[in-house]
Amino acid sequence: MKKIFNLSALILMLSLAACAPSEVDDIFDENAAARLDNAISNYTDLFQANGGRWLMQYFANGDEEGYNYIMNFHGDGTVDISTKNDYVNDGAFFTDKSLWEVVGDYGPVLTFNTYNKAFHVFSSPQSDGKGHEGDYEFRIISVEGDVAHLVGKKTGITVMMTRLSSTEYPTDEDYFNEYTVVRKNAISDRINNLVLTTSGGKRFICNDASSMIWSFYPEDGSLLDNGEYMNAIMTNMGVRFMEPLAFLAEYDETYVESGIEVQNFEFQEDGSLLCTDDGVTRITGPNLADLFHQSQLGWMLSSKEGEFGGDFVTLYNGIVTEAKAKYKTTFNWLQLGYDAAKAKYRLYFKNGKYTGSIYVNHQIVDANTIKFSFDPNAEGAFDPNGQNHYNNLPSMQAMVNLLCTGEYTLTAENVMVSNPMTMTSKSNSANFVVLSF
Repeated sequence: MKKIFNLSALILMLSLAACAPSEVDDIFDENAAARLDNAISNYTDLFQANGGRWLMQYFANGDEEGYNYIMNFHGDGTVDISTKNDYVNDGAFFTDKSLWEVVGDYGPVLTFNTYNKAFHVFSSPQSDGKGHEGDYEFRIISVEGDVAHLVGKKTGITVMMTRLSSTEYPTDEDYFNEYTVVRKNAISDRINNLVLTTSGGKRFICNDASSMIWSFYPEDGSLLDNGEYMNAIMTNMGVRFMEPLAFLAEYDETYVESGIEVQNFEFQEDGSLLCTDDGVTRITGPNLADLFHQSQLGWMLSSKEGEFGGDFVTLYNGIVTEAKAKYKTTFNWLQLGYDAAKAKYRLYFKNGKYTGSIYVNHQIVDANTIKFSFDPNAEGAFDPNGQNHYNNLPSMQAMVNLLCTGEYTLTAENVMVSNPMTMTSKSNSANFVVLSF
């Protein structure tokens, strides 16, 4: 009897087990469908809420920079999309209207499901048959407050959206007008060797930042042996890399211990970029003395009132007066720049239609201090016009002597661009001149 009962019980249990999966699945599917419908409804409401205006930081792929888009979501299912980038409207500000929707596809998906001239250029095939291979549909990971995190359905690239205030930027074009100024002034395409300093004090050299395709290598390494590349997007507030700079953890254990990933940077008052993920990692420009030495830069000595002082004013005015008397010309400008071929600095000038060069030696004393020296009898000390002006204009001789007397401190308000910078005599602070390239 006991055996029969046990066998019957076993048969009953197996029957229940066979039925259980389909019954549980039916219940689960019903709940999942309801949850998805609720999510679709909630996200639809969230995107439209508070004016429905969002800034999207969009990456099409891992090989080019990111692009800013402003999305204005409307309750009638339309969206106005604005941008200003090189691939749309010849780089001029542009807005187009299309349709949007939050749909269900193994989770909530934000889709822009009719063609938008401002946006779909990155996801549509181009003449090469491929184009940028970007996305126009995005899986919604989360919307928390004023920040939304999405992932491209095809590419898997993370896209961030932040709610944009109409108070700060009344129109979309206002945002992009400011962006143009920020893009121009925040990082110079003429300055390389930016410096990223990690939370543990390790230093990396950063190049090609203005292109938003950054390269990195350790200060004691090289781009060839230790180089890393990462694309980024610049906004009015800072820079965000497409992915965290994971390679930093290979050189700095503080990131391993903390688990913090370095990805988001904001502009600071001094022009530097501070990582908002850890509040410590920072990107600045090169030391001013090193920047001054970069051969592609020629530093113009300002002759504007208030931008030079002391003996610089007296001697520059003397050069102008003496040039007029001697050559019957109007003296135009003075410039300091490194001549890589001669491995010397030159005091380069233009007087009327003539230019000339006086070559001086240059020494980097420390990160922000430089020193010059000059031997008029040295071979190659002048070109012909340089020697002529040096011999015939007493104020030109005195200007060279002033430049080569003592040390000069370099200062700048913006540590990333450092243009302009001010050169001030250590022995007499009244003697200063503003330099710009």
